[in-house]
Amino acid sequence: MHYKIFPYKLPAFLDVRLLNFAFVLACSSLLYSPVFAQDSSDEIFGFDEGEEEFEKTTEELEDSFRNEAFDKALKTLLPLKPDEIRTLLEHFDRTVESTRLPVHPYPRPELTVKNISLDPGVTPHIVKLAFGYVTTISMLDSSGQPWPIEDISWVGDFLIQESTVHEQTHMLRVSPESKFAHGNISMRLKGLNAPIIMTFETNRDLVHYRFDAVIPENGPGAEAPLIDPGIMLTSGDPDMSVALSGVVPHDADILDVSGVDGRTTAYIYNGLTYVRTPLTLLSPGWDSSVTSADGTKVYALEETPVILLSDRGRMVRAHLTEREELIK
Repeated sequence: MHYKIFPYKLPAFLDVRLLNFAFVLACSSLLYSPVFAQDSSDEIFGFDEGEEEFEKTTEELEDSFRNEAFDKALKTLLPLKPDEIRTLLEHFDRTVESTRLPVHPYPRPELTVKNISLDPGVTPHIVKLAFGYVTTISMLDSSGQPWPIEDISWVGDFLIQESTVHEQTHMLRVSPESKFAHGNISMRLKGLNAPIIMTFETNRDLVHYRFDAVIPENGPGAEAPLIDPGIMLTSGDPDMSVALSGVVPHDADILDVSGVDGRTTAYIYNGLTYVRTPLTLLSPGWDSSVTSADGTKVYALEETPVILLSDRGRMVRAHLTEREELIK
């Protein structure tokens, strides 16, 4: 086999055109290749974020990591929303309230004044206490002055605290330490031979916030009366105790009192006129009287239209009128 070799020779004008075309193609490739590489890498491999991450500083990276960690910790420790937390706390508060509120209603408070009888055959008075409450017992004489207590003795689950303002006190504060405590107390008053005995009873319906025990005799600090009082308070008189407490019997006839302020009241009950006032009665004479610790006095006297009172040394005249007469 014979081969024929052709000589590789191009015309001169073709050589120039070919070189020009190659130069243009090379320049175009150099200008296009970076843009194409950048676009293809962005679209296909998504290196934008990576490049931005590398462009951040160390402080910015630390802040970014810290914020992400804080968000994750916040969602882990407190996953509930504020309104959900509020609802949860309200349910918890109602649950605690249901466990703390007593099953029975709160006891009704009462302030009472009792005349203590010294007769040996009389049943001792009952002081009504309630668990969680303090009852204050005051020992007074017939003139309303404090009667000091020398010593006390009691039995029962009670906490008793004496007033430490003075060396001798006339006041006791009693609080039961159980819901069903029961017992009694024996007191010896200064200058009084007979002991004062009371019964302590814990209940749920009524509690004596204040219990004024009035002894129907003059104590060591009794004030001398302005005039002869005549017949003094009968020990254990229930009508005087009710009047001193400010309670008007339902079948009493209330009187209209004029000439003095509203602190003085009066009514007719069981044939006697009861006058309750902080002033001192001068006339007419009264059958019995009693004074509380705050200076309020109750006088029992015969029916009269006018009474004379002393208001800090100034004599005033009070008129007692039945309300039926005013209506007519």
